[in-house]
Amino acid sequence: MTNKIRSTSVLLLFVTSAFLWEMQPVFAQPVGEKDKKVKVLVVTGIEYHNWRETAPQITRQLASCPDLDVRLEPDYNILCTDKIFDYDVLFFNFANLTNLTVYEETKNDDLAIGNIEKFLKSGKGIVIYHLAIGMFEKRTDRVLPLIGRNYDRSLPGHDPFRNFNVTIVDREHPITKHIADFRIDDELYTCLGGEHPIHVVAEAFSPEQQKTYPMAHLYKYGEGHAFTTVLGHDMLALKSPEFVTMLRNAVLWLGKKEVLAEPATVVSSEKASNHE
Repeated sequence: MTNKIRSTSVLLLFVTSAFLWEMQPVFAQPVGEKDKKVKVLVVTGIEYHNWRETAPQITRQLASCPDLDVRLEPDYNILCTDKIFDYDVLFFNFANLTNLTVYEETKNDDLAIGNIEKFLKSGKGIVIYHLAIGMFEKRTDRVLPLIGRNYDRSLPGHDPFRNFNVTIVDREHPITKHIADFRIDDELYTCLGGEHPIHVVAEAFSPEQQKTYPMAHLYKYGEGHAFTTVLGHDMLALKSPEFVTMLRNAVLWLGKKEVLAEPATVVSSEKASNHE
């Protein structure tokens, strides 16, 4: 009787092993997935700040990372198309604000925002860069739940352009783990509105307001994440090794790629900056 049970057990183990072996190719990671680059689309084109300088520089900077495949798109109407779903990360460097500029709509703002919703729900990531917290200002009711914080006109805008200290708050998160506190020539934004729960990874103290404000944070929507940094006013900010490392790390992390421990190298640019 014992031998019969033992034989049955061996047979069952053999059949189970064979079944798992047959199923293995179905669950195995696709060949080359580890080496697959993160596809990034930098969306810009609306007249504000220094986007004609910063957008190409951001693209060059990100593209210097071998794990990133980066494209610059100056026509923000691409957000109204299914083309965005070919990418892993969307990087927003535009702001269609009312009053500050003539509000520039896409061909269909509601469709564009709906596509961003789908993009995030599917588990992909977006980067909100500097004044992009003011994107689709006429649709704040739809945009704020996607990014957690946005441009609030009832709050002070920002401190005078100056050199200030940025403190890393989360020293365990892959985006900021290998970045030390740093100084940067930039605008210290004090105009972030919203009550949604955010995960702050970097902050700075405002001498003007005597308060500490988030300089970079994460917000989860659906299966995806939005990474927001209000740093990056002009080309001077993009000369900061720590800041460009944070941008690179954020894009890698959003694209579900291993974040590099070594700092990013600042790529050269030919144009100077001017402060608005």
